[in-house]
Amino acid sequence: MLIPASVRFYTYFPLLIPSIPCSIFILYHFLTKRTLRQALNNHVIILILILGLIYELTDVIWLMHYYRVHVSLFQIPTFCLIWVFIDLGIFVTITILVAWASIQRHILIFHDKWVSTKRGRLLFHYIPLFLFLVYPILFYIYIFIIMNCQQPLDYKIMRCGYSFCAFYDPIIGKYDSILHQIIPTFTIVTFSFLLVVRVLWQKRRLRQRIQWRNYQKMAIQLLPIASIYLIFYFPSMIIYLMFASNVPLSTGALDYYGSSIFFIPHIIMVIPFATIFSLPDLRTKLKIKILFWKRPVHPLAPRTIEMNRKGNARTAVIIQTAK
Repeated sequence: MLIPASVRFYTYFPLLIPSIPCSIFILYHFLTKRTLRQALNNHVIILILILGLIYELTDVIWLMHYYRVHVSLFQIPTFCLIWVFIDLGIFVTITILVAWASIQRHILIFHDKWVSTKRGRLLFHYIPLFLFLVYPILFYIYIFIIMNCQQPLDYKIMRCGYSFCAFYDPIIGKYDSILHQIIPTFTIVTFSFLLVVRVLWQKRRLRQRIQWRNYQKMAIQLLPIASIYLIFYFPSMIIYLMFASNVPLSTGALDYYGSSIFFIPHIIMVIPFATIFSLPDLRTKLKIKILFWKRPVHPLAPRTIEMNRKGNARTAVIIQTAK
């Protein structure tokens, strides 16, 4: 399972290049279209895409530099602190937001009356979003700044070795792993699966095609993102849970867990593609823009024709696109 640094670099590069403009394209349409911007189900997706874009422009690029030259981009403690803070803080925040989105879809579809009033939207939408956005930031400020971890820095180690501060205290380390990684990942997989079952069952029972077509779109919007966590992250969390429960594991399983952490940036980079795949309207607009961009531009040439009207000769000049 040992993945060479050169291979790691070239697995990041082809994903990062299209992922950044894809994120910008989706955010542009979400933020400029009033109906998309005001839809409650899009708010968490917008936050995930913004955080993912920050992660790609910072952590992924810094990782690629490290894999290429095997040393930190800037060899100063402040940069190492910012690097590890972005790496852990943003990824955990995105994972928690995806977990909350998988729960919130059940509220928006099956208990929409809970968010039909201003008070309901405040309690079941805006306050949870704010808490899940701020809480990881405060937690890692405590881990890396207030707790004052005395980890010696090594600029030839990924993130200068600062990541070990998260496990400096065994209790806090287990709290971090269980609450911020295992529980959100299992929540994403479980509630996404239940959402599909509930939507299909309610559609069959009520037979309200028009109404449930909208609900299906809302449910499908999150499923590609949940599938990414199921493929890239869920197996490693099962192994970690077994390890934390003192279940005997083979050396291969432990090696797989160590190497699977390498795929965390891939999760963030694939999310924009999964998002646009779940939105047919945006996917159609993207195809139109790409085709329009590829369409050759032909010069305009004047064309003169004779027009006779009531015996009087007239000359008209028509501008026609040359083929």
